[in-house]
Amino acid sequence: MKSPRNGDVSFTHANISLAQRELSLDLQTRLEKFVRWYEKYYGSGKKSDH
Repeated sequence: MKSPRNGDVSFTHANISLAQRELSLDLQTRLEKFVRWYEKYYGSGKKSDH
């Protein structure tokens, strides 16, 4: 077995299941989720006339 390069680890306890789920979505779905998050976090940017 070849030794790992400097900085590489041969084993980790990281749970990457959320990343796998999110990154497996198609681009359209990811963009829609981002826009919903952005509007919720920053507001829609629409100014009311009041």
